[in-house]
Amino acid sequence: MKAENDKKNAKTSVTMTNEEHDIIAQKAAKRGLRVSPYMVECSVHSDDLITPEKRIKVQNIINSLCLIAEDIAPDRVPEIRKEGEELWQL
Repeated sequence: MKAENDKKNAKTSVTMTNEEHDIIAQKAAKRGLRVSPYMVECSVHSDDLITPEKRIKVQNIINSLCLIAEDIAPDRVPEIRKEGEELWQL
């Protein structure tokens, strides 16, 4: 069951050519999404300089770096976390 804030409650209609729809559908499929969620994702994050997929990869790298730093230089972990947080503010 979806959480209350995950429920979709607004709809809209978009008119496009068959070719445009095919292009959008192909791009959505490459990202493992259906057309509607893909269009929402692209529209909501169109001004972002980094895609959600890349954001996850970067955060995973930061997390891995912190795990390594905990063994080698534990005093640096807060600094690494702070720099990671600052990265997302750009």
